[in-house]
Amino acid sequence: MSGYKIRLMLYSQTETWREVEIPDNITFERLHYIIQKVFGFRRSHMWEFRIPNQDPEVDEVNMEDIARTIDCDDAFDVIVSEVFDENVIALYEYDFGDSWAVIVYKVEDTKYKNKTALLTDYKGKYNPIDDMGGVFVFDEIMEAINDGEDVLGVLDEYGMSERHLEMMDFEEKYEIGSRIRLNDPVMVWSVK
Repeated sequence: MSGYKIRLMLYSQTETWREVEIPDNITFERLHYIIQKVFGFRRSHMWEFRIPNQDPEVDEVNMEDIARTIDCDDAFDVIVSEVFDENVIALYEYDFGDSWAVIVYKVEDTKYKNKTALLTDYKGKYNPIDDMGGVFVFDEIMEAINDGEDVLGVLDEYGMSERHLEMMDFEEKYEIGSRIRLNDPVMVWSVK
């Protein structure tokens, strides 16, 4: 079986990405599921994939120059190889209010025999979480962490607590070599 190594890059000031190997015969709905899992989202908002007219450089992705859109209804019927055999970039947007964007970059074609996704590399200890207010809030929290500032004060400013920061901790859930089952439903949880 064939597959792809893909890099999922959060569109953010904070360098945050997850690299996974996937089989090439999964649907975009399953790719959505993988993105939700590795970025800690709850699958509680609308989402879509956009395919650019031409493959730009990763740092020059234009979210408006789109040839095809795969929305949450179409995603059950579109296999990832239909896009990634010819394109190296797709754009994923989740929660049109907070507007989380992930650049899905095909690093390479692989021989991949597993029926799971495999986490092969990552950058960024923390994930965003649903309804936190978008990328600007995420970046402000990450900046406070990186600069050694009062993170709890920043969290409190946005109605968040230390428990939210724990939920954002990617390394508590995953390590390189972690597998993501593709047939599991995403658990929906909430913070009290």
